[in-house]
Amino acid sequence: MSRLVLGINSAHADSSAVLAGDEGIIAAIAEERINRKKHCAGFPSLAVREVLRIAGASLRDVTDVAVARDPKANLAAKLGFVLRHPASGVPRAAKRLRVHREVSMTPAALADAVGASASEVQARFHNVEHHLAHIASAFYCSPFERATGISVDGAGDFATNMVASCQGTEIRIARRTLWPHSLGVYYTGLCQFIGFDRFGEEYKVMGLSAYGVNRYARELRQVVRFDRKAGLRLNLRYFQHQHATTGLEILGDDEVRVPQLWGERMRDLFGEPRQRGTEYSDRDRDMAASMQLRFEDVYLALIEDAVRRSGCRDAVFAGGSALNSVGNGRALTERVIDRAYYHPAASDDGTAAGAALYVLHAKLGARRAPPLDHAYLGRAWDDTEVEAAVAASGMAFRKLTREALVETAADALAKGKIVGWFQGREEWGPRALGNRSILCHPGWPNMKATLNARIKNREPFRPFAPAVLAEKVSLCFQGEHEVPFMIAVYKVRPEWKERLSAVTHEDGTGRVQTVARSQNEIYYDLIAAFERRTGVPVLLNTSFNENEPIVHTPTQALDCFARTRMDALGVGPFWLEKAG
Repeated sequence: MSRLVLGINSAHADSSAVLAGDEGIIAAIAEERINRKKHCAGFPSLAVREVLRIAGASLRDVTDVAVARDPKANLAAKLGFVLRHPASGVPRAAKRLRVHREVSMTPAALADAVGASASEVQARFHNVEHHLAHIASAFYCSPFERATGISVDGAGDFATNMVASCQGTEIRIARRTLWPHSLGVYYTGLCQFIGFDRFGEEYKVMGLSAYGVNRYARELRQVVRFDRKAGLRLNLRYFQHQHATTGLEILGDDEVRVPQLWGERMRDLFGEPRQRGTEYSDRDRDMAASMQLRFEDVYLALIEDAVRRSGCRDAVFAGGSALNSVGNGRALTERVIDRAYYHPAASDDGTAAGAALYVLHAKLGARRAPPLDHAYLGRAWDDTEVEAAVAASGMAFRKLTREALVETAADALAKGKIVGWFQGREEWGPRALGNRSILCHPGWPNMKATLNARIKNREPFRPFAPAVLAEKVSLCFQGEHEVPFMIAVYKVRPEWKERLSAVTHEDGTGRVQTVARSQNEIYYDLIAAFERRTGVPVLLNTSFNENEPIVHTPTQALDCFARTRMDALGVGPFWLEKAG
């Protein structure tokens, strides 16, 4: 009997659905791509319907449902916290009971959420602990038979990180850090202190950190530390999350809000917090630089300890902290590990994949599928659907052969044009990886400022990313590992900085995506065609959006093209170009 497992991340940020079978992940998508609500936290009813549609399946075909949360996990620690902190613990416990009801899904509840009848749901239901799901998402997709599994984020199921020894289909938990000691809380709390107080803005502070100096090293050593015996420890005098009566708050329209994490004593170290919307000071830039470097030092110490415990220098990573590409780059280039695999959806959307794969392999005994070396697991639109959208837009277009499309786009890019690129299946995870991307010449004069002014409207300190032919990565960058999911930062080689000026950050680095032809033929061929014209095997790659989730449909791509000052668009086999 073939197995079909539906993985769900719900009642948490970045809700998502994944369908996995004996051949691995069949389809994966975050709810925000469809409902257009960034980081939405409700039940992923649209995503469930979409992954079933992609697979040509129905709820009746699903043999197992895996929910990426286990209310029974770390129960003794939760009860101990309630007893030690009754003022905050009791309200939090009441909230967790409500969440428990949400994630203790029944066949009727699942059927109702997707507009089906309860009789269609014949599946068994499983709960998988949050960090175990993170590690499973990375290990079971990796090429490694044996690996050290590492998950680090803010919190999930009362744990804030987990280390495991992984072999074959087995994952053995070696160590957890429990709430309230959290590297994710450290980083998010200090982001809030310098005015980045909305959910998911940590990546902005990572960009800002390149513009400061590490003048708060002494102060931050007081705030967070790692040692082999105690593990990760926050100095709780500088935080207040342990006293909060709620954690993440889910507001109307499934919006996620994080309560203030830093405590009043943080002012003793750094003065007054920056208010959102005010100018950045040297203090703010230096805090960003210092907190990022302290994060990296603690993160690398945690990784070194994990490798020591497991005895394996190949490692797999997931959890929100695995999106810290600067820290990942250091782990690779400083040889803290030998080889690494980062799940493309390292944040909480990826737990849906991990829960499904854990049930499939660890519980049902399925053999592991080939490694996942690409992230193109979402929806594709056929030429008929794309042509209908293009025709409905009223804009002039040409239908080209695949080869002509590549050559036409490469010509435009070589002339400094900004090109939208909508091809194939959409990416799984937060990064645009060449199928829902805006592409540019990485060395065109003032391209970064032009792209920001005409389309992206981003803070000027945020970098744009380079996509490089996989075999040329060490030619242009001081790194040799392939990073197909744009999840590590490498130094740009000095002789390439001028030719890659639009993707070289203030500190001389780039958040690299390597592109192999086996992973994405048309994207690889486009970069190669651009190289033939310019001598540069790199394109600037940024997400296809304008202050919204990445485009999901051809119509959304056409709308973004029409309302912005994008020069050209390749959507399926169709080419659109504005005059002038």
